[in-house]
Amino acid sequence: MKGSSKPTIYLIDGLNFIRTFLAGNGYVSEDNLTSELISWLDELGSQKLYGSEFRLILDGTFRKVGPTVTPCVHATFTEEMTADEVILEQAQYCKEYGKRTVVVTSDRELAQKVRSIGIKSISCDKFFNAFCD
Repeated sequence: MKGSSKPTIYLIDGLNFIRTFLAGNGYVSEDNLTSELISWLDELGSQKLYGSEFRLILDGTFRKVGPTVTPCVHATFTEEMTADEVILEQAQYCKEYGKRTVVVTSDRELAQKVRSIGIKSISCDKFFNAFCD
């Protein structure tokens, strides 16, 4: 995936990203990895993907992970719904209102659902590798 110069809303399956891609060594807590992911996404949005918005959707209740809102990132804890349900709902909304949107997940079932409504998806590792120096 090459980065687009067009502002895009990225709906990111947060725990899926962390657990399937970032949490390889097991020495860093999920909360610390979440904080690092938020920082990386904010930097990405202010440089390589200027004008894009990153919506990091995290399963479960609120946890202290540092700032959850930055100029480019809005992290949301799903509480009663699953992250997949929230992502699908937001993807449908974005599609209905003509917003350029990409879902970032390695969950094949979720990726298939969003593609079926006309939203692009990319796996977590491909997304990271496309923008990591």
